[in-house]
Order: sequence, then structure tokens, then C-alpha cells
Amino acid sequence: MTTILTPLILATQAFIEAYGLIGTFIIAVFESFIFPVPTAFFVAPATALGADPFWVAVVAIVGSLMGAVIGYYLGYYLGKPVFIKLFKQKNLDKVDRWYQKWGEWIVLIAAAGPIPFKIVTWCSGMFELNFKKYMVFCAIGRTFQFFVAAYIGNLVGPWVLGVFL
Repeated sequence: MTTILTPLILATQAFIEAYGLIGTFIIAVFESFIFPVPTAFFVAPATALGADPFWVAVVAIVGSLMGAVIGYYLGYYLGKPVFIKLFKQKNLDKVDRWYQKWGEWIVLIAAAGPIPFKIVTWCSGMFELNFKKYMVFCAIGRTFQFFVAAYIGNLVGPWVLGVFL
């Protein structure tokens, strides 16, 4: 059955088949500080297509943490002027208040779930979050997200591919 998702699934499948774990690693690095598509969108299909869920998750975690370091330092050195130019000073002040109140918990929630991780990596550097705590919370959240995505992709992915392709 062809659906609106079929072209996206086919493009993801072609990418995974062409680049495998190296592609997953590269996507994970860049998604952590600039790339708009979440890494989990590549992790789950990779395992649905037969890649080992453990290794896909590990590669995604390592790549994402490397990207988190890059995002943190981009935010630290470039963040506030770029943020103000894109989103205005009043929004910077609002995000600053969130960081003052929630700190590392913002990182954990973004690393594990739906908040765009790249925004949090930059903001964490901008607001000079403690780097060690930042990396620990990134590691916990990314490990959770990517192992869940990998094993869900492995368990139900073949069925989903059968429905949409």
C-alpha cells in the first residue's frame, strides 16, 4: 500500500543501505547541533531493515555525544549573538530563565525525547551549563532514546515496512 510516508521510508531505506552504521554515526553527529531530522528517524528503520539494534544504538549514542560537544561549544562561542539575531532578545531572556530554573533537566528531557536536541546543545553552551553534568545528562537521555528506537524498530519495524511499502 502506497501512502504519503512511502517516499520518506524509501529514502531512509536507501540511505541506510548505502551508508549503514557510518551514515548513522554522521547523522547523529550533525543532528546534535545542526541537522533538522532526528537521529531516531534513522535508528528505527536501520534495525527494521535488519541492522543489529545494539550496535545501531551504540553508534548513534557516540555520534550524538560528539555532536553534543560541538553544539555546546558553538553555543558557548557564537550562541547569544546568533540566537538574538534569529529569535530576539526577549526570547533569549525567556530561555535563560528556563535554564536558571531547570538546568540539566532540560538537557535530559531533550536528549531523551521530543525537544529538538540541537537547540539544547547550543543553549547549554550559551548559558554555560556545567559541562560534565551536561554530558552526563546527554548520555543518559540519548542512551534511553536510541536504545528504545533501535529495539522498537527491530520489533515492529518489519511489520510497519510491510504496511507502508
